[in-house]
Amino acid sequence: MEQWDIYDKCFVKTGRTHERGKTLEEGDYHLVVHIYPINSKGQILIQKRTDTVSWKPGFWAATGGSAISGDDAWTTCQKELWEELGIKATRENSSLVMMYRRHNSFCAVWLVKTDVSIEELKLQPEEVAEAKWATRTEIKEMAKEGIWVDYFYLDFMFHLIEEDLGTM
Repeated sequence: MEQWDIYDKCFVKTGRTHERGKTLEEGDYHLVVHIYPINSKGQILIQKRTDTVSWKPGFWAATGGSAISGDDAWTTCQKELWEELGIKATRENSSLVMMYRRHNSFCAVWLVKTDVSIEELKLQPEEVAEAKWATRTEIKEMAKEGIWVDYFYLDFMFHLIEEDLGTM
């Protein structure tokens, strides 16, 4: 039974927890992370969700997940990236690039620089069916085809990646 810390609309912990899978009360929020590994070519490591996950099965998506009670955004970034792909996030290769509030969660978005090969990845079979390096153009095409989770901030994310790599 996974427990989440509950935050208020100002991203302050309420001292309450919530059991994953149950409906959150109005005005309650939990913490989620999205992680974008990027390589020195500016490609983004994306993953195809297994057909057995509850949210967006079979879709290509960013790496990510919900923070368990007691974990902050940084800890959750490290855990999710390691659990799902076998990649180590460090303070030297990672940066928090944005955070936003959704209807029932706060989402922390991370960039993690890595030149790991696909063969080096350790995919979590319960969550990840496959992974690949993709260009921005390829991701936009996947979104048009309806096989990519269409994150509203995608163009802004691409801008941040270019800025981070110094290719602007």
